[in-house]
Amino acid sequence: MADTHKPIIGVVSCAKELGGYQIQAVNDFYLRAIKDFGGLPIMLAPDMSVDDVTTILDICDGFLFPGSHSNVAPHRYNATHEESYKDEARDELSFTLIRHAVDQNIPCLGICRGFQEMNVALGGSLNPAVHDSGFNDHREAPVEDFEQKYAPAHAVLVQKQSLFEQWLVQNHWENTTFFEVNTLHNQGVDQLAPLLQVEAKAPDGLVEAFSLPNQKFFVGVQWHPEWEAKTNHFSQILFNEFMMATSR
Repeated sequence: MADTHKPIIGVVSCAKELGGYQIQAVNDFYLRAIKDFGGLPIMLAPDMSVDDVTTILDICDGFLFPGSHSNVAPHRYNATHEESYKDEARDELSFTLIRHAVDQNIPCLGICRGFQEMNVALGGSLNPAVHDSGFNDHREAPVEDFEQKYAPAHAVLVQKQSLFEQWLVQNHWENTTFFEVNTLHNQGVDQLAPLLQVEAKAPDGLVEAFSLPNQKFFVGVQWHPEWEAKTNHFSQILFNEFMMATSR
């Protein structure tokens, strides 16, 4: 591919019901964030053949695994609880792409459900209800207004000698120890996958971000940086770093 092309970012879609029809959808916030930072997003629907996946891996310069109303199926991490909101076709595609992307060193960004997919795909597990397990309540505020729903809700504590700390230093942040994030999740990391490195934690100790060392870019965050990506300072750093990695 020519060096002048926009990075092509594959975004995994989610199963939705609309007017009685089953559709595949991606929230516009994710697509807009990719476009705002110089990428070309393409939506990836599940049920791909092996040849389809091979083609997608050849075409895409990076992958974004977005948030969703659905959760990763419990059997994926050897859990037995009931899960009402599943999307097993998405699970299959996401897990396949994540593992191939790691093998081929293709940049990946995971957000909310995507963060959880990354952890499980590499051997970690999830806590289905963190608020029932000694952590704070990280669920979204019961309000309709998006500004309130996506407003900063708590700090995340940046780990020493982490990739995030390096980014903050490079961008001349006065305080490189924490920043504020929104929170809209019920589940969270239980056991972190063995190869992943913690980048940030909530004050209650819950893992909020991780990376995979020795990759061009493999980062997952539990919050939603796509909301106001152009104006939130850390979101700007995150998407800039992701898009730069897809251009290398």
